[in-house]
Amino acid sequence: MSASGGSESTPELPSFIDFVPIEHYTQLLGLTKHDLTPIIMSAIVIIFLGIFSIVATRRLQKVPGRLQALLEIIVELLGNFTKSQMGRVAERFVPLIGTFFIYIFIMNMMGQIPLFHSSTSNLNTTIPLALMVFFVTQYQGIKNNGVIGYFKHMIGKPIWLAPLLFPLHLLQEFLTRPLSLSMRLFGNIMGEHTVIAILVGFSPFLFGLIPIPVHMPMVFLGLLASTIQAMIFSLLASFYIAGAIGVYEEEEEHH
Repeated sequence: MSASGGSESTPELPSFIDFVPIEHYTQLLGLTKHDLTPIIMSAIVIIFLGIFSIVATRRLQKVPGRLQALLEIIVELLGNFTKSQMGRVAERFVPLIGTFFIYIFIMNMMGQIPLFHSSTSNLNTTIPLALMVFFVTQYQGIKNNGVIGYFKHMIGKPIWLAPLLFPLHLLQEFLTRPLSLSMRLFGNIMGEHTVIAILVGFSPFLFGLIPIPVHMPMVFLGLLASTIQAMIFSLLASFYIAGAIGVYEEEEEHH
């Protein structure tokens, strides 16, 4: 078993990169095979999505074929999902939130394919994703409310609680949210793959040479978890961005 994609002490099933005839500690641009695994897996997803998008959308028709109809359904579902979370500002964020969901979903699912790994089982992948949400949230909050207006909402009400609430809101905005976004996704996917690797490793000791896939229930559970984790990340990203813009406060005042 290999640890590529996660910690070097974490049991995981090997990927095709582990079979490349290069010593484990040989470095390329300062990175070992272990370090390069999540980068290569992420690059595969990006290239696949790029080529698929170009091929699938280059000949759009008024009467859609099967592939176009499927894509339209996916876009509509993602649009409705984003709108349910972000209200009036949803339309301009559908591409961002939709990309988060599709990208994370496919990366999660790659771990279920033999000789592949989920890049989301590595903090080097989940932390940048969380930072993207963080910077978009801060930018949109300041853009729509101004610097003073954006930080004013962190003071909270009543005003006499500001010395307590303002530091808590700052801690939440600049540390807790990015950390929870990255750790939640990383922990769930890494834990899922670790359990599968352990079950596969135990199989020969429990059943000898009989190839009984004792890990299969965990694989099916992993398919469900991969979808749920992509949805949770996208949902929280929508919530944070909409909250920074002030969508929820405006809706409460309207009602």
